[in-house]
Amino acid sequence: MFSENTREKSLTAAFVRYIGRINSGAFIEFLKLGMDRCGFISAWLTENEIPHKVVPIAKKKHIIIKYSPQNYSSAFKVKTLVAHYDREKNTEGANDNSAACFQLMLFAKTLLKINSVHNIIIIFTDGEEAGAKGITKQGSYLLGTGLKKLGMENSDIFVFDMCGRGDTLILSQSGICGRPKERVLALDILHSEACAYAEKACPNNWLSLLTPYSDNAGFIASGLSAQVITVLPYDEAKLLLQYLPKNISSHFFKFTEEKNKTAIHSLIELIIKNKKPQKNSPFKNIIPQTWQLMHTIYDTAETLTPSAFFLIENYLHCLAGI
Repeated sequence: MFSENTREKSLTAAFVRYIGRINSGAFIEFLKLGMDRCGFISAWLTENEIPHKVVPIAKKKHIIIKYSPQNYSSAFKVKTLVAHYDREKNTEGANDNSAACFQLMLFAKTLLKINSVHNIIIIFTDGEEAGAKGITKQGSYLLGTGLKKLGMENSDIFVFDMCGRGDTLILSQSGICGRPKERVLALDILHSEACAYAEKACPNNWLSLLTPYSDNAGFIASGLSAQVITVLPYDEAKLLLQYLPKNISSHFFKFTEEKNKTAIHSLIELIIKNKKPQKNSPFKNIIPQTWQLMHTIYDTAETLTPSAFFLIENYLHCLAGI
């Protein structure tokens, strides 16, 4: 394990060269175990004069950034950009989900300089990891219910999760795959729009792929449409894509007995439920190693790659039309 000074120098050499704006010292501070991450983000936003509110809902604290009225027009849909700041206990959570938090923080600072319409709202959520205890426990579920009451059900929601490692932008199919077509029409439209943005932001450098659920699960359960954006190394994404069926219909998931499951059933279930394969399972070589680092002590800053930050920065600029 690197010392903090060594880590900061290493990260600075990489990230500043490719991004030029990230403060690696602040990032490492954010990764410290026991850090009040809500307080950290709020303090950083305040220091950079970024307008925001900390909104407590059911013992969870969400941070909402909204800009001046001149930055919004009812003629266009609002785009709500989301990243969860909570993490698995006793892990740094560098990729899950500190990288995406910093990417949106830096983007929030960029938007301060924009005087024209961008229609962007940014939300840092709490309680994404609680989704393992049931979808209604996930912070985004109650937040989504609240957003609907505020009349934001027509907002396009983009959820950024695990965006710090890899060279290929991934547009998740979670929430669409395996569900009846009539129930995912709005999600399917949003996914198509997200893919169009990807082709514009990083042409020929993105894939549409089944991934684990994130905060989108809570938003979808509350009746909102949400698209997950993530990043993977190309080789990891390509390998997984080779083993997944091209079209996964709703009847594919109608199995109840373990003995009736095929290998593909088991693989898809591992992905959707974000379960790790057993030690000697053949799936261990198929499920992206990036995902297998999730919720472990190995999810550290050293595993991140500058290329991922470059991809997300381009995509965010494209979403805002800047």
